[in-house]
Amino acid sequence: MKYRATARNFDQDNPTYARASAAAGLARSWPRPLVNSPGQIARLTRDGTWELLRSAPGVEIPVNARIDRGGLEQIARGAAAIENAVAGGRFPIIVRPLDSHAGDGLIKLDCAAEVDGYLRERTEPEFYIAPFVDYRGQDGLFRKYRIALIDGHPYAVHMAISAHWMIHYLNAGMVESAEKRAEEARFMASFDQDFAVRHATALRAIAERFDLDYIPFDCGETRDGKLLVFESGTNMVVHAMDPPDLFPYKRPQMEKVFGAFQAMLRKRMARIDRMAADAA
Repeated sequence: MKYRATARNFDQDNPTYARASAAAGLARSWPRPLVNSPGQIARLTRDGTWELLRSAPGVEIPVNARIDRGGLEQIARGAAAIENAVAGGRFPIIVRPLDSHAGDGLIKLDCAAEVDGYLRERTEPEFYIAPFVDYRGQDGLFRKYRIALIDGHPYAVHMAISAHWMIHYLNAGMVESAEKRAEEARFMASFDQDFAVRHATALRAIAERFDLDYIPFDCGETRDGKLLVFESGTNMVVHAMDPPDLFPYKRPQMEKVFGAFQAMLRKRMARIDRMAADAA
């Protein structure tokens, strides 16, 4: 059975890593300033993100281990234990194909027999597996937050609320529920005084370890109050396209996010201008 539960080389045969590494080569000869080093982006694979954040204070992040199809087949047959693939692991687990996104092929499996059924429906040769973390709130609902770190400072992007653990904003019923939208509005309005304060240590550690000018990530909260990080990526959607009649609170918040991004660019350019003037 082939598996990897660590990412010291940041998953160098992952397509995401390969693309970012190619961009890093171009960046070394690029004549203009860059935002976000491609070399830093290359580390943001699922197992790379785990490697970066696993010891961050205030952060909970499930180990993401790569396992080939044969390894999963052995678990399905009972020929290998789940603990062999994920240190300290046990069912339920979540499984997804390597380099998949937007929930494609993502599923929670409660026992070895369900692994066999999953493999019958999937043809991919390699997967990520991770322990399932039940992050339901006291009301039985799951909440997923998208946060953008801009120049190290956190900004609320959205909050999705669902009865299902696998949340995407578009399938969370936010359009249909005025109650959910009201909660998201309160989350955004109080973010700087509430969420960002409660998780200040975790957010600071994440910003330092990612070391990027701009990085969004998705997260939840564990029952013991830690920041539960799901995934990160510089290409996550950050937008102001929601209907203003249903989401009147979104536009002001997103203008704040966009303004912070523009300020980061101006600050970076001013620093470069000063360096150029000093060198002249």
